[in-house]
Parts: sequence; structure tokens; C-alpha cells
Amino acid sequence: MRNPFLVLLFSFLVISCQDKIGYGDLHPDLMKPKWDNVKTDKLKFKIGDVISIYPDKYCYLGVILDFDKDESGIWYGISLSNYRWISPNKKKISDLDFFGRRISSGFTGDFIDCFDLVYINEKTIDKRVHLVKNVKVDIDKISIGSIYPITDLRQIETEYVNGVKERRAPNKVVERYFKIENILLK
Repeated sequence: MRNPFLVLLFSFLVISCQDKIGYGDLHPDLMKPKWDNVKTDKLKFKIGDVISIYPDKYCYLGVILDFDKDESGIWYGISLSNYRWISPNKKKISDLDFFGRRISSGFTGDFIDCFDLVYINEKTIDKRVHLVKNVKVDIDKISIGSIYPITDLRQIETEYVNGVKERRAPNKVVERYFKIENILLK
């Protein structure tokens, strides 16, 4: 009976005494975007494209961090920012906060910083979606925390409101905001 307990205790001590991984540096392959089956040269948008979306009366700003392909076509994974205005203004992308989450990893106190993405199908993209600019993203720093596919641009409003509510709730550890600088090429 003591042997299994001692092995587990020894394993835990070895793991917890290893060097800590730096702030937000853990990005496992399982949580990274996979683009194997997508031909990127024919896409309307690229990774790092900052886009504005006008589904109804508000303007939303997001950055494309992923894309996927299935029988419905291409899906663009967009990390929404906390930007929502009636008309666009000249707010810098570095001033915005983007929807994400922090997931703990193991017993050592390490964690994974991930972006929450809203996926919009290419068939949904119309004149209400505009390219603002492109930022150079380090794709090795992208981890995807949650996926929300939408089939109508007006669903952006619901995802935005729910995302803000989750991040304002007291004692929320998981849902957070992140700055885009965390994943930019330096």
C-alpha cells in the first residue's frame, strides 16, 4: 500500500520542483490552430487581419487568429475586442482588450492563456465586414480557448454581450481580457 503512495508523492515533488514556465508562455499543440486542409492563398482575410463588423447599429472590432474548413466552407476565427461603438473611432489596437481565458495546467501553477474565438462562415461575410489593417502575429503564441460558430452577423451582439458579462462577474478566474501585444511578433 505504501509503494504506490510513495511513487505518486515522489512524482508530484519532481514535477512541482521543475522550473516554472514564464507568464503565459505555455501553448500546447492541442490548443493551437491547425490549418493543414486550408489553402491560404485564396482566403479573403489572413491571420492578423483586424476587421470591423457592423451587424446592426454597433461597430465591433476583432482580429482574425484562426480559420477552418468544413463542408460549409471556410470559417474565420475572430477574437472580439472590448470595442463597441455606434460609429468607428481612431482607437489604437494596442489599447483594446480581447476576449480570452486562462486555463490552469497541472499542479505546478502554470497556465495557458487562450483567446476565445467567434467563427464566421465566409458566406456570411458581406459589405458589413471591413478590413482595417493587419498586425503581424506570432502563430506559435496563439492558443484557442473556446469556439463560438455563428451563421448570422447579428449573433456577434449576443456573443459580445455574453462575453462582457462573463468577464465582469465577481470571482471569475477563467474568463479574462488580453492585450494583442501578447501574441505579436517582436
